[in-house]
Amino acid sequence: MLTMSLLTALLTAATASPSPAPAASPAPAAGEGPVILFLMDNSASLPPLDPEEKRVQALEKMFTFLQGQPYRLVLFGGRQEIYVDDVSRYRNNGQWTDFYFAFDKAREVMQGYPKGTEFRIVLLTDAIVDPDPKDWEDMGVPTRYDLRLYSVEKTLALLREQGVPLYVILVGDIPKEGVAAGDREQSPGVILDMVRAANGTQASPLAQTLSSFFKDDGMLLKKFVFRVAPHEGLKRIEPVVRRIVAPARPGVELRFFSALVLPLALFVLLLFGILVRSFPGPGDVEVLEMVTGQPLHVAADKLHRLDDGGWGTTGLSLLADARGAVGTFTYQVPPLDLSGIGLDLDSLDDTTKKLVPLGIDDLKKTLEEAAETGTKDEKIYALNLDYVAKNLDPAEAEKLLSVPAAERRKVPALDFVRAKAHLASNADLRRRLTDPRVQFVGYGKDSERKEIHAGSLVRLGPYGFVVKDVAKGGRKDVRVVLYYDRIPSLLGLKNWLPDALQRVVRFRRSSQRVVT
Repeated sequence: MLTMSLLTALLTAATASPSPAPAASPAPAAGEGPVILFLMDNSASLPPLDPEEKRVQALEKMFTFLQGQPYRLVLFGGRQEIYVDDVSRYRNNGQWTDFYFAFDKAREVMQGYPKGTEFRIVLLTDAIVDPDPKDWEDMGVPTRYDLRLYSVEKTLALLREQGVPLYVILVGDIPKEGVAAGDREQSPGVILDMVRAANGTQASPLAQTLSSFFKDDGMLLKKFVFRVAPHEGLKRIEPVVRRIVAPARPGVELRFFSALVLPLALFVLLLFGILVRSFPGPGDVEVLEMVTGQPLHVAADKLHRLDDGGWGTTGLSLLADARGAVGTFTYQVPPLDLSGIGLDLDSLDDTTKKLVPLGIDDLKKTLEEAAETGTKDEKIYALNLDYVAKNLDPAEAEKLLSVPAAERRKVPALDFVRAKAHLASNADLRRRLTDPRVQFVGYGKDSERKEIHAGSLVRLGPYGFVVKDVAKGGRKDVRVVLYYDRIPSLLGLKNWLPDALQRVVRFRRSSQRVVT
């Protein structure tokens, strides 16, 4: 009897089913990387992970692909068919497939970890949504609302709230998206919605296409949906799992940038630079070189030869006459007559009469010689005239000198001579009254006539300019430097792009354009 009892006990132990320990500890060691949460579809519709392995052994073998990475397991079917960290329950005998309660259980598992723990969810499923109506009786499903569609909407909302990266391995013969109109929740379409809800823009179709092309995951470009046919088994699942749990590397983005973005950007930059090389931009200046007394007629956006070679159709150019011009610049001496014509000279003494017709420089030289080498009376006269002239108000002197010749009989001749002597010693007033000036005449809708100087605003066709400088020199008598202030452009690109960048784009070393 004892022998039979012992034999019976040994046979019972030999035939008993093993009961594996939980797959992972809820408190992973720091520095081991993110915790991988496997959500395993345990419904009857999902085919085995591997056709050559038993179910439990195949699942346990899949965990070895993690190479020590901390992980947890959630087996799910319906609401009442969820098991955590118990591989012995992996039998593919669930009657339902409910993603919402699976992700809800995953949230519960993650809440047991310290705050700040990193997670990645890996969902293995056949993408068929089949919730049990009894499981949703207390979930506030609207009357006559399709339960499958409602469960999908709740699942997507839960994934958005969690914000945990979600990767999906589709196992089996997956139906093509859209095979049943109105049944998106029964196709891979719901899987695409789920990964977009969990991963945001990283799961966009473009990002998925690029990551598939480079066959790797980067920092931003990651692949979230993988397909495994029934006959591929663990041979196909192993590289997928290793790819999911591997640390993110910037290699994909670098290859994408170097292989696609950089060449395209260089090509576009080259083409754009060729097309807009002659275009004016912010920081550009137009230089008008002028001859005294000769009008300079300026056109806008007409075909013209560029000073540095080639041709352009934008910016300023010169015309032979005012027809077709948007403005005319003239560098000329102000019409100030200092000869004394029209004055009543009868009341003047002989010495003063001799001073009336003299030019400014001759008048100044005559007074200086009289003060230094003249007779006593000449010295006294020169000193008195110089004293009175220097104490004359500049505005009064300008008024006296600006009286037209036809009206000068009303002006005391002696006051005119004193005003001229004041002008000889007042450099600022002399420069303002006698130096040549640039006169501008604008044509068209905003026609105007004015004298321009540094700081003046000028409108020429569609362009607005600030006069940067008016100075003698250059290849002719005077240079007028016009700074582009208003430039018409698409989306205002020319107005906010930095000056240096625009010069690089247009292959120009200088922003200066000499109008020729």
